[in-house]
Amino acid sequence: MRLLLSFEQNKINYKNYLLLLVICLLAYWPLTFGIFSVKNDAIHYFLPYRFHISEAIRNGEMPFWSPYIYLGNPMYGDMQSGSWNPIVWFFSLIGRYDVTLFHYENLLYIFLAGVGMYKLSNRLVQHSHTALLIAVSYMLSGFMLSGQLINWLAAAAFIPLAIHYYLQTLQSPKFGPAIKTGIALFFLLTAGYPSFFIAIIYILLLLFVLAVIQRFKNKEQAVVPWKKFSLQHLLIILVFAGLSLPAIVSFIDLLPYYQRGSGTTYSDTVVNSFDPQHLLSLIFPSSIKATDVISTTDITLRNIYIGIFTILVLLAFPPKMNRRNLLLILLALFAFLFSLGDATPIRKICYKIIPLMDTFRHPSQMRLFFIFAALLLAAPGLKKLLAEKISSIDLRKVRTTAWIGVTILLVITVFTFFKSPILDQLPGLDSAGIKQFLENISLADAFFINGIIQMVSLILFILWLKKYSRNKKIFASLWIANLFIMAQLVLPISFVGNTSPKEINAFLHASPKGFPLNGLDRSLAENSRGDLDQYEKISLATFYNKKIGISRVSYSPAFLDEQDEFLKSDALYNYVASKPVAYLADSFLSHTDTASLNQGTGCSYAIADVFLGNTRCTTDRKATLKKISANHFEIETESDLNCLLVLTQSYHHHWKVWIDGSKDTIYRANHAFMSTPLSPGHHKVVFKFVPTNTITALWVKLATVLLLAIAGIISLVRKNSLQKV
Repeated sequence: MRLLLSFEQNKINYKNYLLLLVICLLAYWPLTFGIFSVKNDAIHYFLPYRFHISEAIRNGEMPFWSPYIYLGNPMYGDMQSGSWNPIVWFFSLIGRYDVTLFHYENLLYIFLAGVGMYKLSNRLVQHSHTALLIAVSYMLSGFMLSGQLINWLAAAAFIPLAIHYYLQTLQSPKFGPAIKTGIALFFLLTAGYPSFFIAIIYILLLLFVLAVIQRFKNKEQAVVPWKKFSLQHLLIILVFAGLSLPAIVSFIDLLPYYQRGSGTTYSDTVVNSFDPQHLLSLIFPSSIKATDVISTTDITLRNIYIGIFTILVLLAFPPKMNRRNLLLILLALFAFLFSLGDATPIRKICYKIIPLMDTFRHPSQMRLFFIFAALLLAAPGLKKLLAEKISSIDLRKVRTTAWIGVTILLVITVFTFFKSPILDQLPGLDSAGIKQFLENISLADAFFINGIIQMVSLILFILWLKKYSRNKKIFASLWIANLFIMAQLVLPISFVGNTSPKEINAFLHASPKGFPLNGLDRSLAENSRGDLDQYEKISLATFYNKKIGISRVSYSPAFLDEQDEFLKSDALYNYVASKPVAYLADSFLSHTDTASLNQGTGCSYAIADVFLGNTRCTTDRKATLKKISANHFEIETESDLNCLLVLTQSYHHHWKVWIDGSKDTIYRANHAFMSTPLSPGHHKVVFKFVPTNTITALWVKLATVLLLAIAGIISLVRKNSLQKV
């Protein structure tokens, strides 16, 4: 009964959610229908990690470690790997993670971003039509169209939800919104990019402080009593901490192992700042790829398009200077100045003064908050435009603004027409040619093409004002069509590549299931032959063929410092490459004696601080891998001398070793890897990755999930009982 009542009350909202889903699927059709694959970071970093998370889960293991990524990778502690993202876990249960599932995950975040923005804007203006169009603008904004970084899309999805539920918490005596705020923050931490989580925490803290000040100023009884207000915020912290504890513990565990874990230099933090010339993308989004525009900013960080009609509304109906709009204006201004990097002092001040602001790069990512604030500032004006009764003065304002826009665009279009060779090129272009044209577009071409589209959009809008009694559906169609068309011009540039998902999936589906032993007795160099042959399509082949290989490629934000040091020594690199993943060393060298590795004495070497006591070398030595899984190696050895068993997997303090059933000690070997000393004879050696603190935190998370489930069931039962009475 309650479900039916809820459905009737929210029928319009559910209908709009469905519309958002349809628009999302159609606008991002290359992903939806598997025509073109994502590219660059999506293929080289995010997809391989998700594949190995999936392989571990489907093998009945926790995704703590991958033996195949960069000679052993503690992906459980990489903040961007997705190891603690529940959505990645869910998709992994559906099937082996491939590029198709990766596309669906992208689409899910884009859709959730629309839903979150719809909820938030509808809360602010109480107008579903306005909320729908603002949500579409957010889904098809320049930030979302730069989607090679899936965790940025995830952040864009959960930021509006976190703010929406927190505002609800401040205005409601119920505990439900507080729980939802904690859950949204958990998803933002585990699915999003760290900098966005840091930013949203500061935003929520500001809202909290303002709410407390307001409560002290207001002499009347608050809607939410102080006691309940305090309990709500305690609940947010407890829910977030309970769900996030395994991720937080894991992240802290890995911080000492990589450079960014201890912060980064200021010069690094201003890499990929927003170049001012990319303000052109507000009107001409295709200009982000203009070949005659010099920019040091990555293509994924240039676009701030929010729709021509959003700009029209903001100009025609400037936001009123109330407290909410002032906060949004300050957010937009701060985000924009921050995104400029070294061009203003804002980024440096934040780096020097504000905690955690020295831990991330790419200032231009903060343009998300500029887009976010601008759209919310436009919402009241859009509501006014869509109102049944609008004054003639307001109509005149918006019409005049539109005509001014048409005039400016006409001048720009006519001027660039004589500089653009587009009319000569278009007749002979096929689909591949169009994509190539967009990749190599000039600024004049961008002005001409985008200018015509924007001019036609505004002219149709003016006609709508005059002749169609301002039918909301027609205006909504114009609004969405403008965003949709511009998205199609940008998608091939900043989101998808030329490769078919079927081609990539062919490599992934050919990957052996589970954790096979085949080939692991061969040298790392043998296993790595052809590793780079299909790099642009699938990254390193050893990520998927289940052969532990070696490479100088290090495409990871959490690449281990010791691995980096190992790569600097050519002699050591080549020697390790000549060995299988597990081998027995009968001689040891100091860290500075790598020249001896090339002498060809017949000895088997390891660089380690372990004294074996041997006076000769032996050929009677053998290490055989018997079993391998995500977090486990089982090796049998045979030797007539004291030997050092070297396992070429990255050293980490959570690795444990058992020799013939007895726990023993792991030593660092060859700069970055693991070893354990063995006496002569036959031994069974088991290495296990056991992050004890993380495992304990997992029990806390499980208890939190159970408590939330019980609380939800009790709440439903009580509500149904009250309705029956």
